[in-house]
Amino acid sequence: MKTTSPHPKGRTLAALSLILALVSMSAIPWPIVAIWDAPGHANSGPYLDKLQAQIITQDDLQTLALLSNEIDLIGNSVHPDFFNALSEATDIEIVQTPRNGYGYLTINTLKNPFNYTSFRRALAFAIDKEAISEEVWNGFSELQDSIVPKANPYSVEGQLPYSYYEASVELGNQLLNESSFSIDNETGFRSDPHGNPFQVHVEVLASSAVAIETCQMVIEAFDGLHIDAVLWLPTFYSYLGRLHSHGDYDIAFLPRSFSSWNVNWLAYNFHSYFANVPGFNYPNFSNESLDIWIDHLLHSVDYNEVYEAAIEIQKILAYECPEIVLYENVLLSAYRTDRFEGFVNDASTGIPCWWTYQRAHLKAVEGGPFGGTLRTSMPLDIQGFNFMTAIADYPLNGMLYMMYDSLLKQNSDGFDIPWLAESYEVTTHSDDSTVPEGHTRVVFDIRRNATWSDGLPITADDVSFSINYYRDMPGSPYRPSLWNMSQAIALTDYRVRFEFNTESLWHLHSIAYKPIIPKHIFIEIGLEGWDEWNPIPPGDSIVTSGPFLISGYIPGDILEFKPNPNYFFNVSGLSDGTPTPTERSAPYVRPVGLTALSVGIVAAVVVVIVGIYSLHRRQYSH
Repeated sequence: MKTTSPHPKGRTLAALSLILALVSMSAIPWPIVAIWDAPGHANSGPYLDKLQAQIITQDDLQTLALLSNEIDLIGNSVHPDFFNALSEATDIEIVQTPRNGYGYLTINTLKNPFNYTSFRRALAFAIDKEAISEEVWNGFSELQDSIVPKANPYSVEGQLPYSYYEASVELGNQLLNESSFSIDNETGFRSDPHGNPFQVHVEVLASSAVAIETCQMVIEAFDGLHIDAVLWLPTFYSYLGRLHSHGDYDIAFLPRSFSSWNVNWLAYNFHSYFANVPGFNYPNFSNESLDIWIDHLLHSVDYNEVYEAAIEIQKILAYECPEIVLYENVLLSAYRTDRFEGFVNDASTGIPCWWTYQRAHLKAVEGGPFGGTLRTSMPLDIQGFNFMTAIADYPLNGMLYMMYDSLLKQNSDGFDIPWLAESYEVTTHSDDSTVPEGHTRVVFDIRRNATWSDGLPITADDVSFSINYYRDMPGSPYRPSLWNMSQAIALTDYRVRFEFNTESLWHLHSIAYKPIIPKHIFIEIGLEGWDEWNPIPPGDSIVTSGPFLISGYIPGDILEFKPNPNYFFNVSGLSDGTPTPTERSAPYVRPVGLTALSVGIVAAVVVVIVGIYSLHRRQYSH
């Protein structure tokens, strides 16, 4: 059997946690004590009476609403211009979270002279990333070279024998001189190695002041290299259309953000096969050594092999520079501290996240932990309540997904935890001879206490139907990750099996993160009707399963949710405020007393865990 492990650090902590549990069992009377940093089980919730999202489109108005106690949380990242005002206010906490993403340049490696590695590396060395961080972001960004953000456990950041952090214009000029990019005495600009003059067009959308300022520093780097370069501000559709279809361009600025630690996207963005596939590999990059490592990345089910491949891919990309990362900015989150606590800082989105809405609760002095209306903001109105057609990522991740569940969920650190699935198993032919050679089989065992909002149970049949539906519906946005799924079938009411006709660790995530939908509803909608389904609540009912149900919606104004009373991680309160499970909740054990011996043993093991965790953190997170 092979199961995923997000990181060597994760496996070590899991092993040490098991030791802690075993030692505790020998010293603590049954049942085992559960200690949490907030009421209830670590996954339990919600604790609110209501979750209310006010649609406020302007950054300054969102900030004013928080300062004037009209909202409790700004529901998206805060603009750095408002940092001082918020940090100086009473009853407001502002948190900085490294973005799981960055701003970067993509370079057309098919076009002369950008097909020269020396040209691309010279530019990377000449760009002053420290100045971008200080002058454009006012210090609210971090230096980044690797194509994988540094918070990601797969990132090679800090492990390279060189860096592009400082402006090394002299080194850049040396690389160009050695590659015969000579300087014309009349123009003062360099010619290509064939003696032809050229001009570089750096394209950036006019809608982002930060992007324009950043690209102006790229132009300054070209000036230091004696290269004729100009800034271009194309229209939105011209800009993205040419990149998407592999049309003509020189260099373009783009943002990139991620919602998980997955790195299988490295294959689609840089494998030579995708250099001719619309929507992928914008730099048109091709490298045989890279392709070999990408094959290991995609087609291994062993974590260590995948990790090694990811590291080697990043090393090649850092040297070849088909894309140049310019900054990894910091996400700023702001919330009030006077009534609620339990806010969760998510590794991908900061404080405004699924976990905050699930775990936030009233303070005891306010009568908590149960009750109250948590007021947040949304910078955009919901584009529609069909999550499959919603255009903006924010409503999807911030609000609509509060209504749905997936087999696995990412915790606030970005690592997998069981959710609708209690357990899973990933096997290949080498593990189980019944699995065809070259195939990957994934089996999930589903929770038996999960229901739809209309009271019907969630079964393996719903799960298999959902994934087959996503694969087969015309124009499906989910199809690219499911094209090689050969089987999705319910084995029993609570066991489901998926099979893929290739071997890959990433097949697990291609199904485990997708929202599960009710078969008895969508079998009536049909495959052809998926993109026409557009309920408008609360007038139109939506059968969902998540911790919140929609209770009110005024377009352009307010979106309201109420807790799902039958949620499988739901909690209710006793008179003393101690959370206990409802009939349908996950198991929860009330704390019992510790003996002095057990306290000593637990404390000693915790010290060991913290020490080893610190060693791993230094090794893998810098």
